[in-house]
Amino acid sequence: MASNSSLKVWVMTNEFQPNIVGGLGIVATQLSRVLSSAGVKVKVLCTSKSGKLVVSKPGVNMRIVRLPKNKHYFRQSARAFKANAVLRAAGASGSGKPDLIHVHSTEFADAAAAAKNKFRIPIVYTCHSNASEGIRSMPGKNQAKLIRLARRIVVPSRWQAGATRRSYGGVKGRFVVIPHGVNAVSRLTSGNPKHLLFVGRLIPSKGIKPLIKAVALLSSSHKNVRLTVVGSGSKSYRNHLRAFAKQLGVSGRIRWMGNRPHNAIQRMYASYGAVIVPSKKESFCLVALEAMANGVPLVSTLSGGLKEFVNNRNAQIIRSVNGASIARAIAAMWVNKKNTKKRRLHAKATAARYRWPKIAQRYKSLFLGLKKARTP
Repeated sequence: MASNSSLKVWVMTNEFQPNIVGGLGIVATQLSRVLSSAGVKVKVLCTSKSGKLVVSKPGVNMRIVRLPKNKHYFRQSARAFKANAVLRAAGASGSGKPDLIHVHSTEFADAAAAAKNKFRIPIVYTCHSNASEGIRSMPGKNQAKLIRLARRIVVPSRWQAGATRRSYGGVKGRFVVIPHGVNAVSRLTSGNPKHLLFVGRLIPSKGIKPLIKAVALLSSSHKNVRLTVVGSGSKSYRNHLRAFAKQLGVSGRIRWMGNRPHNAIQRMYASYGAVIVPSKKESFCLVALEAMANGVPLVSTLSGGLKEFVNNRNAQIIRSVNGASIARAIAAMWVNKKNTKKRRLHAKATAARYRWPKIAQRYKSLFLGLKKARTP
């Protein structure tokens, strides 16, 4: 088998530290860093927020090429980076021909296709979720292109494999389930039990509106209940949620923090009494896994990929995504202190199975196997 040092991987991702919106950017960043530390030569092609092309080399085995989303590099009508511009920038930054292309974001569909044709190398596409705008949208069409092109399609859960298969079809035998990872956390938590934390995009499927309703229901008998919301969404939906909280009389109990850097969120967990995940749909849910790793009580649904690592032994389960059901689950977590403590211990043990070095090893084995398969 080829050695780690001989493996060169180009990573194509719209999000990369410090420009992270959600789980995709966290996974792309953490996985790339761990692989490079393990000897894989990683070149990251990602979005620049500075408006210009920026190349950096933060480590011996990592180069980062940040591409501006201007007319020279990005085609707005196609919602995709221009293939030739990306390949020129990648080539000018050195390190030679890659052995494999690893794509996280649909914006790089054209660039990945061009790299595959130019270098005759395989594409691995990590499908974090189906395109939110639908399969007929430009992101959906770009996703369909990546699914057609990819030698392997990595998904974080069996649920996501099924969702992608139903939407796009024609993918038999190419799915690989590799869950997301989490960093080890050893500090103790000391948060007020009545102070609750929600982290995620502010979209209807995340269940934030029924969570606000739950806070209103709990506030009648729990005067100290508070909710901190980390994440953002469209201006119209943010305004809708704030108006809903005001209508229910709980505006003063909710703190809206907007987006925060991933490192800052990691530091926040220990200050809260519980993390609430009231999602109607999740391909995996890194927030739930991070809560487990931090030893914070988790109150969560079993929607989508959540049920593949969340259960009644490591979390208080929300049975239905409505205000009353969420309120009952939170109240049960408060009342059953002995069970909550046991669940925190089981949760830490669960998270230990998902450490990034273990997850990165699975990706590395996949990459090396694909390279070996095409070696004469």
